[in-house]
Amino acid sequence: MNILYYIPSLGQDLGGVRQYAVTLLKILSNDIENNYYVFHESNDPEVMTVLGNNPQLKLVKEKKDKEGIATIYLKKIKRRLLPYYSKVFATYPEKDPVDKICKKYKIDIIHCPYQYLAQSKTAKSICTMHDVQELHFPQYFTPENRAYRATNYLKFINNADKIIVSYQHIKNDIIKYFHTAPDKITVCLLDMGNLWFDKYNADDIESLATLGIDNNFILYPANTWEHKNHQKLLEALLLLKQRGLNNIKLVCSGHQTPYFESQLKPFINRHDLNNQINFVGVVNEKLLYSLYKTCLGVVVPTLYEAGSFPLMEAILLDVPVICSSVTSLPETIGDANFIFDPLDALYLSNKLEQLWNDEIFRQRSIGNNKKQAGRLRNTNALNIIKTLYCSTIEATN
Repeated sequence: MNILYYIPSLGQDLGGVRQYAVTLLKILSNDIENNYYVFHESNDPEVMTVLGNNPQLKLVKEKKDKEGIATIYLKKIKRRLLPYYSKVFATYPEKDPVDKICKKYKIDIIHCPYQYLAQSKTAKSICTMHDVQELHFPQYFTPENRAYRATNYLKFINNADKIIVSYQHIKNDIIKYFHTAPDKITVCLLDMGNLWFDKYNADDIESLATLGIDNNFILYPANTWEHKNHQKLLEALLLLKQRGLNNIKLVCSGHQTPYFESQLKPFINRHDLNNQINFVGVVNEKLLYSLYKTCLGVVVPTLYEAGSFPLMEAILLDVPVICSSVTSLPETIGDANFIFDPLDALYLSNKLEQLWNDEIFRQRSIGNNKKQAGRLRNTNALNIIKTLYCSTIEATN
């Protein structure tokens, strides 16, 4: 089969969606039975590295016009997209090149690894649905965002030949809210092998002085979207400070959204927490690896997550980690001793104190990580996806 992997653009601000798309591309590079054509126009460094290491993956682009751009952007679509999905489509052209590409390369299936559906008259379409968070936390979305998701997600789900999700809870939501047939949806958690950090070792750990970090700290690597729940983490830190535990340091990496400036930063200033917390923004891979391997532990207090890359990364890097009790996170961590209610600042503060002060607790967490790592690294994802491709084609024969 000829598969078109549709990733016109990826950005750091896409967080886990970007990681998913790159990880899936690495997994597909091991498929020797099918031919892959990657539609990508933004020269993302991780994507280009995967393509460079796997010449069997063929890069395809839209032919540039005389002005040197891929034609006029779809401004209407960009205005209606969620802020953290908009850059996926930053290079999506007004005249969709998909039909032309599908005809040229005799594409059988178009695979979109995010919540969008590229279609052609001649090929089947598969998309990954990462979440329907707006149905659980509508307050975190503008009316325009909710309207876009309601209308377009229904269209994507109905028009896709098959849908991939990472966890059963997402499949359940799609069946419940979009009245979708269960056999249309495949649950496939990607193998957490050959990840971005696998190329690093202890010799690659860098000084964190450039980030203003020179002491023990707890790490939370996540973009500052509201559902990531930095607010409750700050409230927990304040409770610890009020109990006299003002030596606990927190480092937060990731894209800083407008919510950081409007809500989080004023809270930090109002309660004089600047000496205990450091938002360092987006860092390069080596610095992120250094943060993981230098911290005392990782905290993941998110309110909603299809699946948490920071949690899985901490587990695979043997870093002590605690996480919230939502969606797939308890299943991922596999031990109730390391989870907490993300809405309870007092409960969270107690877990933070334990992670900070209790070496035995941290060693138990590392021991639990070792139990979970094998399961995460070997999910049989490639065979599941290849089987899905075959069933998608066979359904029409």
